[in-house]
Formats: sequence, C-alpha cells, structure tokens
Amino acid sequence: MSTFSIIGGGIAGASIAYHLAKANHQVTVYDRLDKGQATSASAGIICPWVSQRRNKKWFRLVQEGARYYPEFIKELEEWTGLSTDFRRNGAICLFKDDHIQQLAYERISAKQEGSPEMGDVRKLSKAEVKEMHPHLTDTYPAVFVEGGGQIKGESLLTALKKGILLHNGKWLEQDISPRDCEGTVIYTAGAWAREYHQHPMVRHQRAELLHLKINGELPDGETPVVMGLGPMYIVETAANQFAIGTTHEDTEDYSITPSRDNLNYLHGEAERYFPDTPIEDQFISVGLRPFTRDSLPYIGHTEDGIFIVNGLGSTGLTCGPVIGREVAAFLNGKETKLNLEDYAY
Repeated sequence: MSTFSIIGGGIAGASIAYHLAKANHQVTVYDRLDKGQATSASAGIICPWVSQRRNKKWFRLVQEGARYYPEFIKELEEWTGLSTDFRRNGAICLFKDDHIQQLAYERISAKQEGSPEMGDVRKLSKAEVKEMHPHLTDTYPAVFVEGGGQIKGESLLTALKKGILLHNGKWLEQDISPRDCEGTVIYTAGAWAREYHQHPMVRHQRAELLHLKINGELPDGETPVVMGLGPMYIVETAANQFAIGTTHEDTEDYSITPSRDNLNYLHGEAERYFPDTPIEDQFISVGLRPFTRDSLPYIGHTEDGIFIVNGLGSTGLTCGPVIGREVAAFLNGKETKLNLEDYAY
C-alpha cells in the first residue's frame, strides 16, 4: 500500500483518487471548493469523434475516454448506488448546408473503424432533424452520431467522492500546500495551478452556459445532444429544460459573475435554435477551464517529483475518467493502454 495526496477535487483529481483507492492505496483528496470549477459548470458532452482537431495525441486520449465510459459508469453507479445522469442519447450535429454536411459525414464516419463505440453515423435531412428534436430549428441538415452522449459533471463528482470514501479514501475540504502533503503528491488544481507550480504553464478561459426552460411538450424519451454551428451546443438537463453554450473568454482573473452581454448573446442563440418556442431564462453557470500548451493535457512528473495533471480544457469530462485509470496504473507500475509520455512534454 502506498500513500497519495491529491490536491484538487475536479474530474481529474477525483477520478485518479477513485482508481487509486480502488487499488487499496491510502488516498487523501484536498479540495478547497473554489467557485468556478470547470467540472461542475460543464455541459458534459461525450462525443469526441465529431471534433475537427488534428492533434493525434489528443484524439487518442478522448477516443479512449469515450470507449471507457460505459464500463466506468456501470461500475461506479453499481458500487455507490448513485446516478451520474450519464446518457448515450446520440448527438445531432448541424451544418449550414448540404455540401458541408456531406464533407462532415465523410470525416466523421471515417473514424468508425477505429471507434466502433461511436455506433451508427448517418445524415439527417432538415425534416428528420425536426422529427428527432421537435423544438429544434429545421433550418439545417445534420449528421447523427448514435454513440454520442452526455453526463452531469456535478453528479459524477458526487458519485466519485462516495466511491473514494467507500474504498477507505479521505476527502478533506481544505487548502494545503504540496510541501505539506504525505506520500506521492498529485497536483490537479486546474485553473488555479499557478498558485503553487509554474510547470506546465496553465492558462484558463471563462466559459458561460445558459440554462433555460421552454414551454411546450416534448416527445417521450430523451432528446439527443445538439452540436450547433461553430462552438454552440445544447443539452437537455431535465424535462423541458436545456443548457446552451458556450462563450469562450481568455482571462487572467477568477470572476464567476455572469456577464449581461453573454446572457443576451446566449439567449439570442437559444431563440435561433428554438425559433418557435417561448424561452424562459433560468440561470448562467460559469466555469474556468484550464488549458496547457497546444490545448493538450499535461500528465507527468515535474523536476521536484510532483505528479501533475492539468489542461483538460473543454473535454475534461470526456477524458477525466480514463486519465484516472491510466494514472493509477502508471503509478502502480502497471501497463497502461495509452503512452503517457505523449502528455509529459
């Protein structure tokens, strides 16, 4: 049995702690409950195959993350008795015209051979989009990805925390310096990492997500995730309730006060995608997303022996669980499926 101290209770720290505690190690998580934690504020979309990013190291990570999800969630929910609100409800990816739709279909479906977990991929006409998601605009054709899904970050963290405690780990709501920790120190402080460590260099973006309610009946069952034009997306959070986002603002501060301009912008986007349905704004959630060089997560030791995981960015909920699995295996001296040297740049 080894001793591990993990600083930061977001998705990376919680997942690493869970997998280490499951392997019978002595684990303590220190989380000071910073406002603006990216995991809790995220929409939680799990659909990495539609991304146009060409970074192969990044794609291998998120691809393995999506592949691991069903097994990971099944085990976690059975062990804790808690729901993580994980849904594999598919993803509707909208495109501005038929030509772009065809190019996207070819690009996305080409990944099926290496990612069978993404399921069926097919083109949807405007009418088929409307049939699948009746309140959604019928302005755009789409590509449907069967394996796409979503998870509620806050619910996942709650389940992970319980799982850690059930495996005899500790979760302390307090601040601590890496110098004062016992055993191997794992530093997963997200946007706040520069307070104690300058390597890797971490920057952060302020992202806002509008939660809203629509008036009108939806069909039985869950609506798919919607990947809109550009960076816009929509997820169903409850019956007749959705979240739409997101804004991306590079910042040096840590304010989580919602912006009136961004509220107006997101409300306008909601009216664009739900043109025939009255919309009632509920609240805006604000998250501070950490990024490292080339937007590629950093996973590895620093010169002073601290093990750092940071820079998960906008796909933290996709890759966080598998990072936990891989880091636990690595620190246990076991074989990993991913080459973690790819992320220890």
